[in-house]
Amino acid sequence: MKAVPHKSWKSLVENSDATLLWQSLHRLVSIHPLVRSAQRNQHNSKNAVSLLSLQDLTQDLYLLLLEKSRFKHYVQGQMTDAEIEREIFQVELTNMLIGRLRRRQPENYRIVRRISAVLESGPCFRVIRQPEAHQPARYRQAVNVVYGLRNWNLDKPIQDSGTFENLIANIPMRIRNRRRVGCKGDSQIIVTNQELSELLVEIFQAIDSPASLRVLRTLALSKLPVYDAVVSSIEQVTEQDEYSRGWEKLLISTNSCPEQINLRREQEMLARRAAHDFLARLDRITRFQHPRTQKLWQILWYYYFDPTEPSQLSIAAMLGMSDSSVSDYRRKMEQEMQKLLRPTFSPEQMSYFAEELATQLKRQLARLEETRWHKPKEQQESAWPRFNYASLASMEAIPVV
Repeated sequence: MKAVPHKSWKSLVENSDATLLWQSLHRLVSIHPLVRSAQRNQHNSKNAVSLLSLQDLTQDLYLLLLEKSRFKHYVQGQMTDAEIEREIFQVELTNMLIGRLRRRQPENYRIVRRISAVLESGPCFRVIRQPEAHQPARYRQAVNVVYGLRNWNLDKPIQDSGTFENLIANIPMRIRNRRRVGCKGDSQIIVTNQELSELLVEIFQAIDSPASLRVLRTLALSKLPVYDAVVSSIEQVTEQDEYSRGWEKLLISTNSCPEQINLRREQEMLARRAAHDFLARLDRITRFQHPRTQKLWQILWYYYFDPTEPSQLSIAAMLGMSDSSVSDYRRKMEQEMQKLLRPTFSPEQMSYFAEELATQLKRQLARLEETRWHKPKEQQESAWPRFNYASLASMEAIPVV
């Protein structure tokens, strides 16, 4: 973006110069400490997700000032350029950024505020001021205030914060209590103030050095089970950032949800049960005469499941029946099938029905062939002797049993 010459806020507001006014607001947004901190954390994150845009923040600030009629208030109040810029920068922009942070990361925001409150009011901690030649005693930002344990000397040296993460590696991760909620009942208590104070004491003892509030927040958050859901847009740009790390794109899962899986299983079960009901209806067609039912099974198999696809005449010849009888049996079976199958059956359910019906028919026909060829000898029909009953002499020759 091209550099914008600094112009008077009062003249921009009075002339309603929207373009230059937007560019001036963009300059304030880009230098705000909260924005710079968010950008720095975004670049340092391993899985960076673009949740911050200077253009979007500037547009939101511009619309917010228009909705609240702040520009009109600046003109009517005859405020100077310094007063206008200070109110926009320190009040309007800061409140907007804090509200945005509270909505996007509610748990992180609450824990950070509680860490500051515990360090300020806890009996185990105190502020250790070590002003240097180029650093005033009163810090410009609260995040730069240095804290330490109360029993430490004020002249205790501050160690390099880059090694603090390795020093606290042995501190255990805190467990989240999911049964306790806040006073309003809409948020969980991640950790109590007493537990948070004990965690900070362990951190100080591990690093053995005073640390700024910014560093202490980072160290404490690494040991707390804070969860803030991050929503990413499907149309998000996936180009690589300046650190040559790929941006992850979160896509909608194509897998079926548990509800869809259960519905599919229920439909499959209904289709397979319909196959068993259809075979039971065949028994009622033949009035529970087993030989005729077996004929129906064979006709059904040859018509719909035999890979050779024989004709109706071939089926009649194989079964020793007339062509009209085979056609009549087929018509009755199709009528029963139309009564049984629902109009709402999907093609997938029909495939399940056919699969289960073929399995049951194959099993019944295999059992039929097995009983036919492996009959016990005592159940086989004995051959009766043939006698000639034409004459009385032949009848007298019949042996008496």
